[in-house]
Amino acid sequence: MRGILQAARTASISRAPKYNLLVCFDAFETLYAPKEPVHKTYGQFARDNGLHHASDDVVAVYLHDRITTAAKEYPNYGKHVKGMDPEAWWMKVIKNIFVDVEPSLSNAAHKKQLDDLGHKLFQHFSTREAYKTAPNMPKLLQSLKHHKSNSKLDNPSIDHVVLGVISNSDDRVGGILSSLGLDVSPLRFQRESKQDTHFESARPVDGKSYDIDFTVMSYDVEESKPHKVMWQAGEMLARRAVTHELGRFDESIPWLKLYVGDDIKKDVASAWGCGWNAVLLKEFITEHPPDERLESLEELLTMPVTQLLTRQPRMFTVNKLETLVEWIVKRGLEVPAGSTGADSSEERFKLVEEIE
Repeated sequence: MRGILQAARTASISRAPKYNLLVCFDAFETLYAPKEPVHKTYGQFARDNGLHHASDDVVAVYLHDRITTAAKEYPNYGKHVKGMDPEAWWMKVIKNIFVDVEPSLSNAAHKKQLDDLGHKLFQHFSTREAYKTAPNMPKLLQSLKHHKSNSKLDNPSIDHVVLGVISNSDDRVGGILSSLGLDVSPLRFQRESKQDTHFESARPVDGKSYDIDFTVMSYDVEESKPHKVMWQAGEMLARRAVTHELGRFDESIPWLKLYVGDDIKKDVASAWGCGWNAVLLKEFITEHPPDERLESLEELLTMPVTQLLTRQPRMFTVNKLETLVEWIVKRGLEVPAGSTGADSSEERFKLVEEIE
């Protein structure tokens, strides 16, 4: 009799529903943020480059306006302007800022000096030298992505984790994350125009488990958050990432989708409106607009991940990245599969196959 009961229990566990988990992050002011205010860095680099009239306060006056003007004149970092790439776009912005600060710099004799300043600033903000992260950010994401390989749990409620980045940015995000110590897959969404329904990307190494499985950047997508195409691009790349890593994609396994960002409108409400659960991470922000839909995740940490995320999509706040990751690990990856699960036929538990 004991053997029969044990066999029945084993069979029940094997049939218990599992999920795949897709967690995507914003980049700037979510995973990393400038070590000091950007206008102060611009001012210091300018003074080090011989532009002694460039006080931080004066630079601050022109910085936002010049970025806004360039975005209107040369949309998407000048992607479709002949001879312009993100570096050339930013160098133009930087030149115009400091010509505003000191009009005499418009003289051709100062071209090399301004070009040198623009190049140095662009390179500085392309690497870890410019940024701080949430405490132990790389190790936290690695523990989340690779927990299964170190776990002794036979039948976890979450079978596979995919980590991605979805960001309104130029094409430097992957390089910045790599410089911060993460192993970033080359898989990224790339299309030539808004009319394209297909995309091409560098191919990841088959069978390899990266720390970050893919990056979606507005520069590549030709749209920016809160546009729904950004989320669809993330879901498409998640499919590709699983296929490359595992050699297959199982349509029968339902997906839980979670997005983490620092902006209520562009990140949290936008993802939520596209069927994702969403978290406002307050690691680098001191205030945000009120929204009655937001729930404190700190008050729900005893709930299993699969229970909390399989209901209708919800919007949460959390103060620390560490708190969020520990909750997913302890209440998701280290919890055995339960007896209730999502109906995998529901669209919100599927990943889209193509952009609309």
